[in-house]
Parts: sequence; structure tokens; C-alpha cells
Amino acid sequence: MAPLTDIAHWRTHIFSRLLTIVLVLGIGTAIPSIALAFEQRLWSLITVDLVAIGWLLAIWRLRGWTYHTRVLHFIVIVFLVSTGMIVNVGPVAQLYLIAPPVFAAVLLGRRPALLALSASTLLILALSVTGHLKTGDDAAARAALLPAWTIALNFLFIGALITVSCSTLLQKLESSLGHLHGVAQSLEEGKDALHSLNAELRLTAAAVAQLNDMVLIAGTDGTLDVPWPIIFANDAFVRRTGYAREAVLGRSMLMFSGAGSDPGVVAGLVEAMNRGEPANAEVVTYTASGTPSWTEIEIVPFRDENGVHTHWVVVARDIGERKKAASAIHRLAYYDVLTELPNRRFLLERLDALLLEAQAGQGWGAVVFIDLDHFKYVNDARGHATGDALLRTVAARLSAMMREGDTVARIGGDEFVVLLPRIGHDHESARQAALLHAERLRDALSSAVEVDGNRYNASASLGVSLLPHPGQSAADLLREADTAMYHAKARGRNGVALFETAMRTESEQRLTLERDLAGAIERGELQMHLQLQCDAGGTASGAEMLMRWQRADGRFVPPDVFIPIAEASGLIVPLGQWALHQACLSWLRLNEAGYPLPLSVNVSPMQFGQSDFVEQVRTMLAQTGVPADQLILELTEGLLIKDRDATIARMHALAAIGIRFSIDDFGTGYSNLGYLKRMPLYELKIDKSFIRDTPDDADGDAIVRSILAMAAHLRLRVVAEGVETRTQADFLSANGCPTMQGYLFARPQPLAQVLASLQEATATHQA
Repeated sequence: MAPLTDIAHWRTHIFSRLLTIVLVLGIGTAIPSIALAFEQRLWSLITVDLVAIGWLLAIWRLRGWTYHTRVLHFIVIVFLVSTGMIVNVGPVAQLYLIAPPVFAAVLLGRRPALLALSASTLLILALSVTGHLKTGDDAAARAALLPAWTIALNFLFIGALITVSCSTLLQKLESSLGHLHGVAQSLEEGKDALHSLNAELRLTAAAVAQLNDMVLIAGTDGTLDVPWPIIFANDAFVRRTGYAREAVLGRSMLMFSGAGSDPGVVAGLVEAMNRGEPANAEVVTYTASGTPSWTEIEIVPFRDENGVHTHWVVVARDIGERKKAASAIHRLAYYDVLTELPNRRFLLERLDALLLEAQAGQGWGAVVFIDLDHFKYVNDARGHATGDALLRTVAARLSAMMREGDTVARIGGDEFVVLLPRIGHDHESARQAALLHAERLRDALSSAVEVDGNRYNASASLGVSLLPHPGQSAADLLREADTAMYHAKARGRNGVALFETAMRTESEQRLTLERDLAGAIERGELQMHLQLQCDAGGTASGAEMLMRWQRADGRFVPPDVFIPIAEASGLIVPLGQWALHQACLSWLRLNEAGYPLPLSVNVSPMQFGQSDFVEQVRTMLAQTGVPADQLILELTEGLLIKDRDATIARMHALAAIGIRFSIDDFGTGYSNLGYLKRMPLYELKIDKSFIRDTPDDADGDAIVRSILAMAAHLRLRVVAEGVETRTQADFLSANGCPTMQGYLFARPQPLAQVLASLQEATATHQA
């Protein structure tokens, strides 16, 4: 449907009504008119009336025609009726000719109206010239008094006034309606825009209300007592803080800060707001119940369309969980989980800071490296739970000894480090203070620790390094303190050692030896020497395989130097495998020469603890063809400390294929006699420390006799090590020791020399 402000719509509507009215009135007036015309025998008038009525009916019924077509037909009908009336009735009917231009002005517009007026004028002129415009019966006289042009021009003048007035009025009306239509359309568009804006505002309000983030809106028109009064708080704010919305409206935004808030952060926010600038910060806020919580706040100024700052919009979110997670991550990154002491990362950062302080002249400091003595034995024998409890106790004792500014950290396993800042103004005072403090730490740790009703020794070895020295780094300090700690262990444990430059040289030599030892096998620098085991008369009954290392420069490295390095570095495993293989090859050569002597080979606890050690031995025997009973594996008593059940089971598995076992250095280690019954032993070797002073040392003699007596009862073979004099040999022989090993009978020698000595002894005996 066309809008009410559309003039075309109104014209269509008027024409439809007008057509109906004209048709009804035309029919109503045509009937009496036709009757009168019939009496007067005015057949042409009757014809005009009938044609006009019929034509009107056709226009009324034919609504499919266009509007302009129907209007033009209607105007033509008016022309027809007007002409008929003028011709049949007289000049008075010329008023009818005003109707076509008026209808045209109303229904079509000014231009069609002027055309219709022109047509009416021409029609009057024509009728006047032809004499059809007459008054009474004297047409000629009337024509003379009222010339045709005068009639036509007067009609044109009057008609123009009426037509132009009507068309102008309608044109103005159309213009007004157009303007009204524009206003109405603009209002409609404004209404739609306002509706959309209201919808957006409702959506925004609903979204803000449902946000998990807290939202506040504050004004900028506060007072000194109430700066930035709150005018809006969303539901999330009410839920999270416990404040009723009415309780905060009108109050200052600063109401939520409290004692836990950082004054500097709050001051920074206030300063930014005073400048009208956005700001964000993490602050401690308080709920209605007084509960503090970490909150991230973002404050943004709101400006109107003129750029005037009118409000503050505050978006806040609870970051308590994030802070807890960050704190947990920080603790994981910087603290030891077991003892809750600082870890290596924390220590290195603190040590860097301590170095800077010392180098800036703020006094000397010290680093104390602490390693528990024999902690591994406790861990292996009693389990990690007991070991962990022991470590926690040690951590508590160390923490209790710390001064303000000191740091104690656990850097791994049973290793702790203590940082002592500002302990002296020169090297000597710092040295004395550091050693004194280290002794106090050692003394505090030396007391036994009780765990689950059992008491454990928690003694420790401590290494001390002083700072600053030129070019020192945190890594240097730790390495120096670690080196000093190892020297404390080497001196018998449970002691304190101060780092000295000579220690660094020794450590570097140790590292060099370790590096060179790793390639000694490939370079052919290792050899296996044999030391014969003999009876009192010097007859060989076996031999022990002893490893020797001669470096490329011809220098020999003593076994008591490189064997501990191999054990500490793990190289003892491949060295031990190589030694076993060399023992098999040596036995084959001895057997080939006619001297099938059983050979003893030392096996380290680390090598014996390999999960596939039994299979390694089986494979080696199968590959070389050496009888299993010709190999005697020498084990130390310390092997039983760790996982003794698995160790004994492994010994039985090897004994089942013929391997024999010897306990080396018997009497100097664990010496749990109860386990002697469980192990498939073949022999005991008396350590040379018991042989050295026999037979002149009554205590040593008693120990030797006891071992020999016990071995006899257990039916174990005994080998006495370190026999260097005939007196010692006679004492041992007299007390039932049939086998001896030492310089009295033979020194360790390469296989070729051993074969030569055996052959020489055989030749001498035969002679």
C-alpha cells in the first residue's frame, strides 16, 4: 500500500470515488433529462446522455486500464456531455467546459490541465464561430453582440484562473506532502535506529551484567572526600565481593584498597586517574567480609561525543588462582620439593648477587659445600622414605643455623650449599669466620638422627671457598667448594677443608686422568699382570689378575689412583668386562703351557650389580671355552650393603655354573658374619693390614688366628695377602693358612714373565 503522503495515491483514491459519484449522479440526472429531452424531441441529447452513461460504466468496470487512460476517457466524456449540452441547451451549458481542465488539474497535474483548458477554449471558439452558442432564437444577433473571440478569451481567462489556482494548490500540496513524506521517512528511520540502539544497549547491559569480570562505572564529578563515585556495578561484582549494589553506589572507587595493597601501586593508579589516563595494575582488594584477594584492574576513561571525559570504566578480575599457580611455579622453579629449601637455580642467582656485593667492597663471603657421609648406604639399606626423612632433618638443622642474610640450598641428592655473606673485611678474617661457621655446621649435623625408632649417623664432609677473587664466577665458587669437600672426605670424612689453589691442580689432574682412562683400552695402555699365590714352599696354586696402566708417555698410574676414578666415573664397568676377558685369555695361555692355575679377578660392586652380569659371564665362558671353576671372582664386603638379596641370588646363579667366589680384604668392611652362611663362598682373603705386623702384633695375630679358625669351620680356603717375610709365612703356615700372596713369593708381572718364572721353577724342581 502506498504511503499517505503520496499525491499519486490520493489522486487514484479521489478518481475512484469521483467516478463512482459521477456515475451515480449521472444516472440519477440522466433519467429525468432523457425524459424531458424525449418530450422535446431532443434526440441528440438523449444520445449523448446514453453514450456518456455507457462510457462511464465501461470506465468504472475496466479497472485493469491504467490510471491515466481511465482519467483521459473520463475527461473526454465530460467534453462530450459539455458539447451536447451547449448544442442542445444553450450558452449556459458552457460552464460544463470548465470541468475538464479542473478535473485534469486535480487528477493529472498542471500541464494536462492547461491542455484541457486549451481544448475547452478551442471548443467554445469553434461553437461560437459555427453559431452553436446562442441565446433564444436569434443566433445571428447574438453572434454580433458577443463575438466568438471575446467569448473564447473570457472563458480562457476565467478557466486559467480556476485551472492554475487548482493546479498550483495541488502542486503545493504535493510538495508539502513530499516534504511531509521525507519527514515521516526520516522519523521512521530515526525510530528504527533508536530501536536498534535500544536493542544494542539492552544487549550490552545484559552482556555486562552476565560477565564473569567485575565491571564498575564511576563518575568524574566526585569530591575530595569521595573521589570518583561509583554509579554502576554489575552482577559479577556483587557475586564476587559480597557487597550489595546499593552499598557501593555513590562511594569512591578507592574503597576496596586496604592494608595488603601496595601503596606504590595504588598511588600510581591515583596519579594516572588524576591525569585522565588509562591504567592497569594488580592489587589486593577486599570483599565485604574483609577477605583479601588478588585482583587485576584495568581503568579506562570514557569520553562523550565532544571528547569530554565524563566517566571511568573499571574492569576487574580475580587473579587469586593465577597468583597461586604462579607462586607454585615459582616454588617449583626455585625451591626443592622435598626439603622446601632453595634449589640450585635460586642458589646460583643468589650467588651471583653475593659476588657483585663482595666485588663492590661490601665484605668477604664464603660458600660451604656440604655432602653427607655414607648417605647412599642409608638410602640403599633402608629405602628412600628413610633417606628422605634424614634429608628433611638435615635441612631443618641447617636452616636453624642460618643468620639473617645467609642462604642454605639443596642442590641435589645429599648435597647442600650454604652462602655466608659479609663474614670478614679481609681474607684472613673471612677464612677464620668461614671455618668457624663450617665447624658449627659440621657439629650440628654430627648428632645422630632418629627415623621410625632407628638412629642414623648424619655426619658430613664440608668444603669451603672464599670470595671474592679476581675473575671468580658462581660456577667457579661451587666447583672450588666441591673440590674442598672431596678433600675433606679423602681425609676421613666428617671434616672441613678450605679450598686451596693446589686442590684445583689436583682436580684438573683427576679430570685429565678420567679423560685419558676412557680411551686407555683402545690405545692399548692397560695390561693385566698376574701375582702368583703359593704355599709356604713357594709352589704356585693360583694367581690374581691385577690391572696396570702405563700411559703413552711411559709413566705408570698407580691402581689406587685410577681405580677410584674409574669407580666414580662409571668407567669401572667396561674396565671390569675387559679384565674378565683378559683373565680368560690368560688362563688359556697358561693351560696351553701346562699351568692351568685358577685365576682370581676383582669385580667392582657397580659391575656385579649390572642386571645382565650373569649372562655376560656365561657368554664369555662360552666364547673362550674356559672352565667356569677356573675363575674366582673377588668381591668386597661392601657389595652386600646394597640390595643384598639380589646380590646373593646373583652369586648363586653364577655358582651354579661353576664360578667360585672370594671375599677380598676380609675383616676391613661390612663383616656381617651372618651373611657368610648365605653366600656360596670358596675363599676368604685376609687383608694385608692384618699381616703387616705379624707375628709381632698380638692383636693382629689374634685376628688372623680367628679368621683362619672361622674359615676352617666353614670349610673355606684362605689366602693371606701382603706376605713379605719368611717369618710371616712361617706364622701363617703354622696356624693353618696354606695359601699366601705377596712379594716374598712373587711380584705382579706380565703373563710372559709369569710363564717364564713358572717354567724356571719347574726346571729347577726337575733338576
